[in-house]
Amino acid sequence: MFGSEFIDNLLQSVWKSMYQGLYNVTGAVFNKIQDVLSDGILRSRNILNSTPQEWNETAFSFIKGVAENAAIPIAGCIITFIFCWQLISMMQESNQMHNIKPETIMLLLMKLVICLLVCANSFKIVCGLFDLGHWATEHITFVEINNPSGSGIDFSSILDATLDEYNFGDVMTMLVNLIMTVIAEGIVYVLNVVMIIKVSMWYLELLIYASAAPIPFSTFINKEWGQVGMNYLRKILAMSFEGFFMIVAFGIYEAMVINIIVSNGNAPDKYMMSIVTTCGCGFGLIMILNKTGSIASSIFNAH
Repeated sequence: MFGSEFIDNLLQSVWKSMYQGLYNVTGAVFNKIQDVLSDGILRSRNILNSTPQEWNETAFSFIKGVAENAAIPIAGCIITFIFCWQLISMMQESNQMHNIKPETIMLLLMKLVICLLVCANSFKIVCGLFDLGHWATEHITFVEINNPSGSGIDFSSILDATLDEYNFGDVMTMLVNLIMTVIAEGIVYVLNVVMIIKVSMWYLELLIYASAAPIPFSTFINKEWGQVGMNYLRKILAMSFEGFFMIVAFGIYEAMVINIIVSNGNAPDKYMMSIVTTCGCGFGLIMILNKTGSIASSIFNAH
């Protein structure tokens, strides 16, 4: 009897030590997952809250030089072609300029001057449109989440630190939790990299579009060709607000993931549900970030 009780106490001590050790390691990894994910979202938000010049001054200066030194001469050639083509059309329609009124010529010359000014300042206009989207981004207020454990999730609230009785099955369950948590940590790191790449690609795409700004703006001199410039203007406006929609997606994610995980409190395996929910919501965030471009384009009717 005494020997059996001694062995039971010894096994309880061993199982407890192993359980507590695995519990502490699992808790540390779980908290790191939250820190890594929060850090990735914070870094992405900080990038979105900066201007293209603040994001990468060297790339901004390069694109500005491309727009001024390469795109503007091409835009000048296009303006000249459209202006000459419009004069020829007027001659054909007005009996070799006999029926053309002076105010018609003056109006055409005014359109030429305005179009030249717009092309010369097209890069500044594009930057001004981005500043409009940037202003909207800066005025987004994030709602504080009412969570007793603070900004993160209390690990002890979803996984018991102590048990009434320990056995080999409890130790193996905690080992499985640790393995799943380590896998989730790797997934979160990948999600962070994808988020930062997505945000950086948005800036690169915006700068590439801005580099050719004078060319579509040069078509405003003609009503038919002006559709090219209008489509480009709508596209730039949509891209300028894409960062705004990304910030909105981050705000929705932060509120959603906490509420969903808290609602898993009564689930049979609430810890595993919390891990799956964290990774699942992370994948959902990446998917919605990839759709922000189409959302912005549909709102501003850009294609």
